[in-house]
Formats: sequence, C-alpha cells, structure tokens
Amino acid sequence: MLNIKLHGIYLALGTGLALSLATPAIAQMAEVPTPNRNGDYTTAAVQGNRGNYYNRRWLVIDPDPTYLNCRVSPNGVVRSRIAPGAILTAEFVRNEAIVFQGGSPWLRVRGTDALTFAQRGQTLGTCYIRANTQYIAPINEDAR
Repeated sequence: MLNIKLHGIYLALGTGLALSLATPAIAQMAEVPTPNRNGDYTTAAVQGNRGNYYNRRWLVIDPDPTYLNCRVSPNGVVRSRIAPGAILTAEFVRNEAIVFQGGSPWLRVRGTDALTFAQRGQTLGTCYIRANTQYIAPINEDAR
C-alpha cells in the first residue's frame, strides 16, 4: 500500500482509493420552524447551513373532539376535518407554504391523509389550517 500526504489530504493506494480531508464536512441538518411568542408559525422555510430547508411534513395535534378544520381558503368554508395524529404535507408556492389572512398565518396543506374527512358537498384536496402550536407541530425530517 502506498500512502501520500499532500497539504492535509491523504491518499492511500491499495485495493482501492481512499480520500480523507483534514477538516470534517458539514452535513445539512434539518431544523424545524419555530413559532413566535403567540404560537404562530410565520414561515415553513428554515435557513440551513446549505441554503433553505422546506418543512413539508406537519403533525395535527389539535385535541378538539370535532377535529381540525381545513378550509378551502384562509378563514373560508370548511373543506374537511382532520383528526389528531394525521401527518399532513405542506404545499409550497414560491418557496412558502404559509399565507397570511387578516394578520393570521395559515398553512397550505394537501388534505388527503387517511385521518382527513371531507365535509358534505366537499372533496379532499388542498386546504388551509391555522399555523399555530394549538393545532399543528412541524416534523423534523431527520427524525425518520
């Protein structure tokens, strides 16, 4: 085996080629959005060490026995109701999944989870839920 050191880079020749750098690489770490002091999530995007990270998965934690309302538009007609424990997928438009209506943030989601139930006269699909810690929690994608 032949070992060569060139300015902090080690090459080892033998059964294969191995390359090691003197300084470790920084991996992208998935953080989750943090709520403000009112419990509102104002963005679904988080600045990571390699650019923006988009938090796509959210857990419904609303304890209301009538389930969480998911609306056709922010503060609009109820399209469906979502049971606690449902995992929703945020829908991003122009790098954001949260929109504001009347000063309140709303998360745009694909309401098609098995724990999502359409209201009479409605179909499942894209809908809006209040982006607040009373109702939802972001899921860390690295936690799989």
